[in-house]
Amino acid sequence: MFKDFKNKRYWILMPPFLLTSIILAIYLPPKLKPLALLSVIVFWIVYYVWNYFGKKKSR
Repeated sequence: MFKDFKNKRYWILMPPFLLTSIILAIYLPPKLKPLALLSVIVFWIVYYVWNYFGKKKSR
């Protein structure tokens, strides 16, 4: 199923961040709804940092 460990990292991180974004989008007041996108930004930061350290460790 997972050809590369990077894909596995993506699928490990995506469900919690997606769930967090959806919950924030539903429950935040209308003025604060754009903050739900912050979860997406944090997801990509964590993903790329994890890949960076994974590549560094494998060298």
